[in-house]
Amino acid sequence: MSLKKLMHRTIRKTDPETTIGDVARLMCHYKIGSIFIEEQDRFIGIVTETTLVRKVFAHHVSSQTPVRAFMDAPLISIDVTQSTMEANHLMHFNHIRHLGVTEAGTVVGVLSVRDLVRHFLSEKHDGPLAAIADIVKPLTVLIHRNLQTIPAFASIQEAACKMAERQIGSLVVMDTAAETAQPIGLITETDLVRKGLGQSMDPTGTSVGALMTQPIIDIDLSRSIDDAVSLMVTHGVRHLLVSESGKIVGILSVRDFIGMISIRDLPRYFKPQGNDGA
Repeated sequence: MSLKKLMHRTIRKTDPETTIGDVARLMCHYKIGSIFIEEQDRFIGIVTETTLVRKVFAHHVSSQTPVRAFMDAPLISIDVTQSTMEANHLMHFNHIRHLGVTEAGTVVGVLSVRDLVRHFLSEKHDGPLAAIADIVKPLTVLIHRNLQTIPAFASIQEAACKMAERQIGSLVVMDTAAETAQPIGLITETDLVRKGLGQSMDPTGTSVGALMTQPIIDIDLSRSIDDAVSLMVTHGVRHLLVSESGKIVGILSVRDFIGMISIRDLPRYFKPQGNDGA
């Protein structure tokens, strides 16, 4: 599929003097993870949920601050004639989830990591996810076993600080009132931005438990990559907890998929132009 068919032509945008709070409210209203920043009919940057959590929320920045001070610039884009694999590499190598799509030098659309993963999932037999499926117990290779947790009573400010410090997009929420602490939910960048900043919640007075996503959505370690991606798409989430024998043993994110696809494609990606394999 060409990027022209895969991209979204509706670009949610605002100007650089818009406040951080208003940008978060736009994300909440449209249920999106990024806003393009436009100045003088030109896109000069982007603000994402990650930007707001790591640069703003975690550092007690006022919600009245103009977004110009914290946007990611310049906007990273890809030409519409490029392939989905090229888009995958660009996201992976730049640690981003959104790309501007250009045509004749002008940004005409937006592409997200979710768009890519849904597309790869649709290529049942000859796509890159199918190529990964030949790995024995592929989720074992992809998951992160060093789970980062936070108590349900902690503030959302504390959650933002820990995400920023660890450079991660989610934390497992633990019920510490029980005799043995148990995972009861997940708090994500999306929760912090759309439910926290977007609805003007008190960052120090609102608990993680009040905003977390629950019940826990998990997948057994023995399941396939197709199963994991399908579960993410069905529930509209970017993170899955992974269980083994009924116990949570790790976490998987949508970025892990594009990372694995990119790594497996590196030999082709770096193959010299004109090399026919002879």
